[in-house]
Amino acid sequence: MHASATVSSQAPTATRGARNAIDREALAAQFQAVRRQTERLCQPLERDDYVIQSMPEASPVKWHLAHTSWFFETFILRAQLANYRAFHSEFAFLFNSYYEAVGPRWPRSQRGLLSRPRLMTFTATGHTWTTR
Repeated sequence: MHASATVSSQAPTATRGARNAIDREALAAQFQAVRRQTERLCQPLERDDYVIQSMPEASPVKWHLAHTSWFFETFILRAQLANYRAFHSEFAFLFNSYYEAVGPRWPRSQRGLLSRPRLMTFTATGHTWTTR
């Protein structure tokens, strides 16, 4: 099994224009390109593989999928959309990695113990966040 970690995309690069606003269409295209590459990397995995935490320092795949969506929501969408509401209020605690200024977080060594939210939440969430 060989998976490339390189993200190659035809998506336009998000840039700042007038009044320091980010090109939202380009940003959405970049997020979608990254999500598609992530899905390609995950294709060889079985459902059970997503929850394994092989050591305290390495988080499960499911957690990483949720973390990247939470990061995009927290640091991009909330900053760009005045009336943006979080997808789920507890995700900030569960999927914050080390951003202490954002608030407390679930211990890294215990991320493999999270059985909820379900994996399908993250794939649906990624799509929902992209289209908001």
